Amino acid sequence: MKELVLRKVIEMVCDDYIDVLLVGIEEYKKEFPYTLACANFISELKEKNIIVEFNDVFIDTVRDRIYRETSNYLAR
Repeated sequence: MKELVLRKVIEMVCDDYIDVLLVGIEEYKKEFPYTLACANFISELKEKNIIVEFNDVFIDTVRDRIYRETSNYLAR
């Protein structure tokens, strides 16, 4: 369930690089604190049958930090 949610979060941010980012997140978890925290939060809500969408739950600041995490990883 959490991987599915993580995939959706990544799709919202950077659709063309999903597989590359998922591998990066698995290997370098410390570089993606916001991304993982958001995915875990959404996943835990879904386990309790509370369905939320990424854009409905998080403010622009959090979305910007997730974008920064993913773009920094891709720019290496």
